[in-house]
Amino acid sequence: MGAFRDLLETGRTIILDGAMGTELQSRGCDTSLPLWSARALVDRPDVVRHIHIDNIDCGADIITTNSFRTQKRTFQKADYHYNDLSFEETAKELTATSVDLAKDAVMIAAEENEVLAAGCIAPLEDSYKPDLAPDMDSLCTEHYEHIKNLVDSGADMLLAETLTNIREISAVLNQLHKFKLDYAISFNPRNQTELLSGELISDAVKIIDKYSPSAIMVNCIHPSLVEPVLNHLNTLTDKPLGAYANIGDPNYKEGDEIKATVTPDEYLAYARKWKQAGARIIGGCCGTSPLYIRKLNVLKTEKK
Repeated sequence: MGAFRDLLETGRTIILDGAMGTELQSRGCDTSLPLWSARALVDRPDVVRHIHIDNIDCGADIITTNSFRTQKRTFQKADYHYNDLSFEETAKELTATSVDLAKDAVMIAAEENEVLAAGCIAPLEDSYKPDLAPDMDSLCTEHYEHIKNLVDSGADMLLAETLTNIREISAVLNQLHKFKLDYAISFNPRNQTELLSGELISDAVKIIDKYSPSAIMVNCIHPSLVEPVLNHLNTLTDKPLGAYANIGDPNYKEGDEIKATVTPDEYLAYARKWKQAGARIIGGCCGTSPLYIRKLNVLKTEKK
């Protein structure tokens, strides 16, 4: 049993951190595409570290590495070389930096409470355009490279998030099971029964359940949409469930500036419903800040 499964065994609600990319935006960092949040690993690592520290101070049990866009493919798109390294070496170096910054924050802020650094794995292409997902061979090869970089850098667990289609979910799972770390898989749905791709969530869960994720989660949808998806998942799987929503316009596209539509207190009210629906892991996605995580912290002691 790994550290994440140990945490689940406590029986209490586990608090995941809030957003990284949009929080970097709010703190004045350049998050222009295609590098998005990865640019701050070079330009503003201090801000990345402080976002992690703020989330830990506000009660997060798990912080997510700033590796959403540190895949080789991203650096090829941007024609970006770190210190004249190749694209592959740049991906390895900056993924390691993302893990180091998260681990630094844990050492600085976690005190006696164990906080896990989850290695973030994201779709290789645009999170909101499932039709852009590459062929299966490319997905498997490139996700393996990214996951290996996270594992080699010392991530405590792995979190594959914002997945939108069955092909990429299958490819990621096929690589995750090769490593001896606990992992969770999180997808982005269109509605209660469909992934963003239009494929059935039930078909995705049939594949997911063949592997051994520690949890199945849903993320980056409006808070009002989460509870129906969780209720549907409860009919499909007995795996621990989790959720972390965005607080912006439901039509938000990657790279847009978030326009907050949900306050921290409103978000907590939604999260209490998710807990009632069986969510064991609860955090925040695009637009949320450490203040939202502070609000969620009360869920650790509230009864279901």
